[in-house]
Amino acid sequence: MKKHILCIGAHPDDNEISVGGTAALFRVRGDEVRFVSLTNGDKGHYVEEYKANPARLAARRLVEAQESAAVIGASYETLGVHDGEVYVDLPTTEAMVRCIRSFGEPGQGPDLVLLNRPVDYHRDHRYTAQLVLDATYMLTVPMMCPDTRHLDRMPVFAYWYDDFRDLIPFRPDIATVIDSVMDQKIDMLCRHVSQVFEWLPFNARILELIPPESDPEGRRESISRYLRGRGEYRKEKVMDAWNKWAMHTDARYAEAFQICEYGRIPDETELRKLFPV
Repeated sequence: MKKHILCIGAHPDDNEISVGGTAALFRVRGDEVRFVSLTNGDKGHYVEEYKANPARLAARRLVEAQESAAVIGASYETLGVHDGEVYVDLPTTEAMVRCIRSFGEPGQGPDLVLLNRPVDYHRDHRYTAQLVLDATYMLTVPMMCPDTRHLDRMPVFAYWYDDFRDLIPFRPDIATVIDSVMDQKIDMLCRHVSQVFEWLPFNARILELIPPESDPEGRRESISRYLRGRGEYRKEKVMDAWNKWAMHTDARYAEAFQICEYGRIPDETELRKLFPV
């Protein structure tokens, strides 16, 4: 049976970086996948053109995000908050409630929601996660946002992998093997030109190492090296989950997830049906 998978990140490229491989596997299985970005991405750059008119950057990033999602046949939506201005307030919480409720069958919503943990270096990331968590119980409350049909069941919520150890380290409950879809994940990231080839290298002080626009194959190879290197690193970090769920002795790349206790808690049988393992 087709499932509805909702991936919620703070910025237009967050989902692809963190769960792009698993999202591609969901689509191979025939599931509906939607990427949601809380912000419109209008501060992630450095050129004067965008400083003078951030709306032009937001418009560019919208196109990039749509093209990236289209690589695997997913849909894309942004809630339109300005970069760096994510706050846990009533209007944004209500927008999140409506966003989650409206994806999937009426009254059922998504089967699975993927998000980052509220432990993160970036305040937009932290507050986006908090907004999702604050929305969870309210999804089933009819008088909360009564203009959008409440849910009759709670979705399963799962955090994607991170390295942060303050407060509590990430707990890998399940891992997916993404070797077969690594090329698609690379292709998705390559669509985010303004970020992976411009802003992020600029911010990391390595812009001079990025191949020029006239060398698309060199650019793609730089993203491939980054993702493949990170994929092997993560496999080592989530080895217990890898050994339990992956069962591909020759596989190299994984994405791992931690089940959030604020949503429906699936047993192992449901986990196997939810995730493409």
